[in-house]
Amino acid sequence: MSQDADLSGPLELLDLATPLLVRMCVDFGVFTAFGRETRSPAEVAEATDTDPRALARAVSALAGRGVFEPTGNGRYRLTDTGRRLLPDEPGSIAGIATHKPWELHAWAEGGHTLRTGESAFAAYFGQLYFEWMAERPDISARFNQTMRDRTGSLLDAGLPRFEWPDEGVIVDVGGGNGLLMERVLDERPHLRGVVFDQPHVVPEAQERVEAAGLADRVKVVGGDFFDAVPDGGDIYVMASILHDWDDVHAGAILRSCRRAMRKRDRLVLFESLRELDTPGLATQLDLHMLVLFGSGERTREEWTDLLAKAGFAPPRFVPTPGLAWIESQPAT
Repeated sequence: MSQDADLSGPLELLDLATPLLVRMCVDFGVFTAFGRETRSPAEVAEATDTDPRALARAVSALAGRGVFEPTGNGRYRLTDTGRRLLPDEPGSIAGIATHKPWELHAWAEGGHTLRTGESAFAAYFGQLYFEWMAERPDISARFNQTMRDRTGSLLDAGLPRFEWPDEGVIVDVGGGNGLLMERVLDERPHLRGVVFDQPHVVPEAQERVEAAGLADRVKVVGGDFFDAVPDGGDIYVMASILHDWDDVHAGAILRSCRRAMRKRDRLVLFESLRELDTPGLATQLDLHMLVLFGSGERTREEWTDLLAKAGFAPPRFVPTPGLAWIESQPAT
């Protein structure tokens, strides 16, 4: 190799630290502590209970990536890019910085996925992701909060792009702690809903529904969406659910919904649209789902095929800055 060869471009392909630093700083509230002010790492370390020297090195590294900018005297402030990591910033991406230690363990064994196409998480932990998590209430609660943060960020961009009815019943299949239902019903006083998820998940949903003042309009139901989902809805919603499952299991979930639906009812998915050879959120999520679940994101053609095999008509796609709304109805 020539002594004059520039390694800066190729070395960016090997950057492990930046995404991990971003996630650590989100978890510890570092970006929130900086806010929109100019501060020193020492001040922020005291506010976040982190080590001053370690935080100073992390901030310096992220300054090299355009997240912070130095202002002199050892002080920094967030750049325009960095402010997108504040939870209250318009277009915030803080909720998407969600990879947790148990997920990173799976990525460390990602060679298993590359070799077999199967879940590295299951190979490492000896259980499927949701089976493993169901036995660990503390981790399950943390996962639910993470999903609430992530979904909140994506819904900020996505909800205005889809037209919800003023009346009727929405059944949120795999509705977690009820965030989507809360957001949709908040401005539509005549809508009602059902939040449906696993029995160990729904107690938190019930608490949040009551805290939001929606207990008289929202029913919370526990069950298994492979067996059956509640009937009586006008719209059946699944937000970031089917990308957790391969085509066989995703098809089974869709068929459960189909059995509960009438011909006039609508199915609405909130999922990524993967495009080949294109960087972006869908590409990153696709690989993450592959390592964790042996599943992935789907292209428009793959969604259309999956829905058709489950008894649904060709879908309508409504892209948003994050995910996309995918709308269909039972086929004739």
